[in-house]
Amino acid sequence: MACINCKNCDFSLASSPSTVMIPAGEDEETVDEFPFQRLFPVYAKGALKPEPVLLDFINSGYDPIWEAIREEAKLEAEKEPILSSFLYASILSHDCLEQALGFVLANRLQSPTLLATQLMDIFCNVIVHDRCIQSSIRLDLQAFKDRDPACLSYSSAILHLKGYLALQAYRVAHNLWKQGRQLLALALQSRVSEVFGIDIHPAARIGKGILLDHGTGVVIGETAVIGDNVSILHGVTLGGTGKKTGDRHPNIGDGALLGACVTILGSIRIGTGAMVAAGSLVLKDVPSYSMVAGNPAKLIGFVDEQDPSLTIEHDATTEFFRNVAVAYRETIPNGVAEKGDIKKRI
Repeated sequence: MACINCKNCDFSLASSPSTVMIPAGEDEETVDEFPFQRLFPVYAKGALKPEPVLLDFINSGYDPIWEAIREEAKLEAEKEPILSSFLYASILSHDCLEQALGFVLANRLQSPTLLATQLMDIFCNVIVHDRCIQSSIRLDLQAFKDRDPACLSYSSAILHLKGYLALQAYRVAHNLWKQGRQLLALALQSRVSEVFGIDIHPAARIGKGILLDHGTGVVIGETAVIGDNVSILHGVTLGGTGKKTGDRHPNIGDGALLGACVTILGSIRIGTGAMVAAGSLVLKDVPSYSMVAGNPAKLIGFVDEQDPSLTIEHDATTEFFRNVAVAYRETIPNGVAEKGDIKKRI
């Protein structure tokens, strides 16, 4: 299988990280028009002919996100000439998002024992053969663009946001884990942790449309399950308890929002659309569309939003949570709140 909208994409790599590959049909003089290409350890412009496009929504060969990334890179190269070489090598020299992402990840994660050429070969071969990953990298990118006000553009996410990059590296490691290549998957996990400060076990199961905002200090354990359209801020821990094997990590429902420095321990369920306030310690199940806060976390109300993860309102010190807490105490002083009893008030 091949990457989306890419008819000339080639993922065969040179044997040395310092080698510049010359595409078929181009002579050395043509390549020398861009001498800065030789500054990058991987130059992903190859000769392997991929199969036709994969995803149904762009079977025409048109990938709107990739087109937007290229246009953004062209504009930025004009505004900041000093970055033109970087933007060309990272985005403009490539034929598709899969190839560009593989290039960026390989160069960020390379080490003396994991060469950039080897890493790019791994990333690209996994991504172009996995339809689910191809969909996920785009839905995740859209999530960052829509939910993170600090995300200036699609291209800034793929080039600079470590939460996005770590998430996509995890997706490749997860694929390798399922293939039985656990040692390589763990090597990638270790390298991602070193470079980005984000530790996601390759056996964890994570859905699509995920936002890892900032990402620093995020830890996701081996048996953790995360649904679609979840937003996770920095410092979140989805950890296990004790030494038991099997299902020992949290299960996060679709559309949930986990605020900064939230800790969730054990095989517990965070319901669909639930909101966990920043700094909370969660030790028991959280109902769907509920709001919890505190150490240990306690129920303070319910929300009417379909996907709280899209609002990113997670600070229990704000007027929002204070109003909800007051309404909860006044409305149901001696009972258990039901969904709809307490409205969101700002």
